[in-house]
Amino acid sequence: MDLEVELLLERVTALHGAAYDDEVVRGAEDKRIIEAALAAELLYRPIPRFLAIPGTDPRIVKCRQFRAHLTCASAAEVLGYPMWNKPESLHLAVPRNHSMRPSTYRDLDTVTLHRKTQITPLTVDDFPVVSPAEIVACCLVCLDELDAICVADAALNRGDTSTEEISELLTGRYAAKGRQRLMLTDPASRSPLETRTRLALRHIGLAVETGVTIEGVGEVDMLVQNWLIVETDGWEFHSSNEQFTQDRRRDQEALAGGYVAVRLTGQDVAAGEDHIRSVVARAFLGVAHSSRLALPENPGIMRNLRKAAQA
Repeated sequence: MDLEVELLLERVTALHGAAYDDEVVRGAEDKRIIEAALAAELLYRPIPRFLAIPGTDPRIVKCRQFRAHLTCASAAEVLGYPMWNKPESLHLAVPRNHSMRPSTYRDLDTVTLHRKTQITPLTVDDFPVVSPAEIVACCLVCLDELDAICVADAALNRGDTSTEEISELLTGRYAAKGRQRLMLTDPASRSPLETRTRLALRHIGLAVETGVTIEGVGEVDMLVQNWLIVETDGWEFHSSNEQFTQDRRRDQEALAGGYVAVRLTGQDVAAGEDHIRSVVARAFLGVAHSSRLALPENPGIMRNLRKAAQA
């Protein structure tokens, strides 16, 4: 490869694989080099006066056409923060004073622009994104409540940011909704299944503790009203024979300690908040009001039970 073409490609690569001519052209000679790279199909033009390296992710190409950075749901997707609904448009952060007009080659209908006074540029897997705190703050204001809190829980649980950092970005009356949602987040939540279940149960006033460690049982997903254990079993982490055996042992130890365990499958949680509340409420009321719970009246049987429990 010609050295001049190689240097040009390095400049485009440094800009995430897509750039305007005015970002990489440093002299009249560079225009000839660009034509050579285009002829060799080392670069292509998605729109006039804009270059991209073949294979560059379309989200990056679109983002760079706006000279922007991914934020909100689009950046959350890149960082692996879970959401129940994938973003329909590309969420981009641009400076507040950055003028943006629709054109034949720049369709504003396919993007959601977030005009920000603070943009902290980062690169993650070649994607131009903003800081985790800025991503979460934007999600808390923009997305529906469940997805917003799922993103925030994941970022906090991974230690990518803190509630203090996020709170500092949620100022002004337009961020009031975001501040309210931030109060509903929980760094102990380890999955979107846990987040959705926690929110559903707290919505009806139940006391829900997350990430509680119980002696003999270990850490449980949620403890409701201090005695009902609620576990959310995603197939990915509960499908092996070893994990199945471990789950049954934990349930046995929980019962021995006076706790009752309810296991929600991923399908249970995906069925929605009403279904989650129905399963838990029926278990809660069924056990609490059961007339079947009684110890044997026969002293001999009681002695046998106590002896067996100590074995």
